[in-house]
Amino acid sequence: MHTQTIFELSQEAERLLQLALQNLNALKTVPLATQNDQILNNLHAVASVVPLQFSARGINAQQAMLQNELRKITQQEMVLAIVGTMKAGKSTTINAIIGTEVLPNRNRPMTALPTLIRHTPGQREPVLHFPHVVPIEALMGELQQKLKGINREALTQQLEIDRDMDELLTRIASGGTFEKHYLGAQPIFHCLKSLNDLVRLSTVLEVSFPFKAYAAIEHVPVIEVEFIHLVGMQKGYGQLTLLDTPGPNEAGQPHLQKMLQEQLSQASAVLAVMDYTQLKSISDEEVRRAILGAGKSVPLYALVNKFDQKDRNSDDEAQVKALISGTLMKGTIETDRVFPVSSMWGYLANRARFELAEHGKLPDPQDQRWVQDFAEAALGRRWRSSDLADIDNLRHAADLLWEDSMFASPVDAILHAAHANASMYALRAAAQKLLNYAQGAEEYLSFRCQGLQVANEKLQSNIRLLEDDLSLLQTSQQDISRIIRTDVERAVTGIAEFISRYEKRIKADIDDYFQQGKVHEDVARHSFRLSTARSRDFEAGCESITVEDEQAAGLMLNKIRASSENILLVAQEAMTEELALLLNQLETSLMDTLRQTLKPIEKRVTEGLALSGFRAHISLPAFQTSQLNFNAQHAFNDVIDHQEVPVSQIRRQSGMRGTLARWLNSDDWGWEGYTATQSRYVIALPDLQSRLHRHVASFLLQLNKAIVAQVDISVMAGMATFFADFAQALEAIKTNLQQSLVARLQNEEALQTLQSQLQQCVRTTRYIHEDTRLLRDDIQTLFAAEQHQ
Repeated sequence: MHTQTIFELSQEAERLLQLALQNLNALKTVPLATQNDQILNNLHAVASVVPLQFSARGINAQQAMLQNELRKITQQEMVLAIVGTMKAGKSTTINAIIGTEVLPNRNRPMTALPTLIRHTPGQREPVLHFPHVVPIEALMGELQQKLKGINREALTQQLEIDRDMDELLTRIASGGTFEKHYLGAQPIFHCLKSLNDLVRLSTVLEVSFPFKAYAAIEHVPVIEVEFIHLVGMQKGYGQLTLLDTPGPNEAGQPHLQKMLQEQLSQASAVLAVMDYTQLKSISDEEVRRAILGAGKSVPLYALVNKFDQKDRNSDDEAQVKALISGTLMKGTIETDRVFPVSSMWGYLANRARFELAEHGKLPDPQDQRWVQDFAEAALGRRWRSSDLADIDNLRHAADLLWEDSMFASPVDAILHAAHANASMYALRAAAQKLLNYAQGAEEYLSFRCQGLQVANEKLQSNIRLLEDDLSLLQTSQQDISRIIRTDVERAVTGIAEFISRYEKRIKADIDDYFQQGKVHEDVARHSFRLSTARSRDFEAGCESITVEDEQAAGLMLNKIRASSENILLVAQEAMTEELALLLNQLETSLMDTLRQTLKPIEKRVTEGLALSGFRAHISLPAFQTSQLNFNAQHAFNDVIDHQEVPVSQIRRQSGMRGTLARWLNSDDWGWEGYTATQSRYVIALPDLQSRLHRHVASFLLQLNKAIVAQVDISVMAGMATFFADFAQALEAIKTNLQQSLVARLQNEEALQTLQSQLQQCVRTTRYIHEDTRLLRDDIQTLFAAEQHQ
């Protein structure tokens, strides 16, 4: 419908990308034009410090990014990067998106290398292409030599050797390697598992895995398969490809954090897979931090997996969307781009529906395990093989499971939209990244041009002032560390007092319940599960409950458990809200401390440069700090005491005396006494009350330790990153001034030539900047037109 417009915009994007690449090449050839990032070597230990943007390494990184965007524009490829922790169910989510199982699921990280999954119409059986296998072959040879001098039993002490790892070790010893193509799900599974095990083995044997050889997206493994959700759809504009990325610090490999950032920078959009049960955990926070930076250049989406584990007391769909959008993602993602789902249900339901449509039945559950999983999810735990013969019922069950998975919404909003407009997504991402490049280049080149017009004395004065500011920054960091440590200790004390207060409150509510036999009205009022008119569970002051029927005892215990859990859940909701407020106040307080202390340095640097004729952009970086789930189930284990007690009873005597007594219907003659045993089931309420007390005390103690550790780690790490980023900003300005000073020492002819070359680069960058801004506006207009059709 907009084919000609898309073609014209693509042509314009290609032209601007080529021009930007040429401009960077020109800058590399100009003497004294680029930054020297050797001055930052003393900061290399801080993870956030990266090469200066316009150093030799920085320019190479920018060129690689622009080349990748040019490749995607030329091929009209939209790359949707999918990121998440191991436990979030990333592989299951990708399988659900595709509609068939192309990625293996194991209870350990499985994404050793980024992997592309490309929608290929007609390719029903997945095929993996791995042409860039030479670095892996070299690694296998190195590992073979290393393993010759290692005892297998000693290796077992350092490495879990399961069947897959054992096969890999055998293959390495025999000189085997990887193929360049794998056809079918099982061969692909085996290849990806082996790659992951190679990472584990290399780590143990202290052999470097060739991650750098797979930094370019065209070198990573590619799976081609038809996405079932797109079967029969009209061919869209462009190519849709998923990018399975390694999670941050996955498998204990810290370098994967950098690889993740590099891969996200090459994506057209990012889909974060989050674990509904772990939304506020440290592991999911790492994912959020990784994608927050990417959100400045590409659209962000979020799937909140495992929503099927929601119970009546958990956050509902609207609350989850608000939490992700407003709190966890700091407003960088809209609520309509957050989708609570069950990836497992979505995958199972859609695969069953596809099999039923294609073959009229499901495969034998003994041959394909997913059929068993589907039957349990859709038909219940008590399903029978005969149930799989009722095809109409199976179709209905699969449709209901698909509906319950809530996966239709992201399929429509992300997958279908991306398939229909892949080239437009690629265009939008390229324009935004090109705009970011142009803005940075214009600022840098203008600064350098200004530096050539400033007298040597002023340059030297500014350099000395910056050196003083860097020294002051180090002193300030020590002073601020002491202040922040005091703030943290105060916050930790406050959290301990907060937890102690809630412990007393919870125990008091539990005591009141066991004394009165019902939940206190104040607690019931805050819960939708109970009403204030609810009858008692047992009589007030009761010490124990005794019944003769085991089932009745179980029902009584369930009633007590429900009331007890209600007390804990009401407290949990109140604690969660108050704890979030405490931590937010701490973060605000720490940020205010940092800004108030360092604002004078920022102001002095900016004003000092302005007086010398510079327009410098400098600002303080952001600072961020970053669980609560009562589960009292074990407190109710083995609570019911089964007793066999003696009971005195009477019966008619045997013989003539008993017979006569029965004939005469006598109530006092012809009877004899005897003792029998009778079962009874006893719930000792004081014992159960004590168990709950111990559970609450133990849980809150562990909670306090976890929060203290998390606050301490987050604050110290956040502060170190903050100061490193600020120091790097000052160092970048300093190195620019030093480069200008060196250039000023050249003869007049060389200085004029340099100034002319830099000014030409500035003019080109401004031209790229303006045209890219217009291109971005045209693309946004085209997107808006598509959405209104």
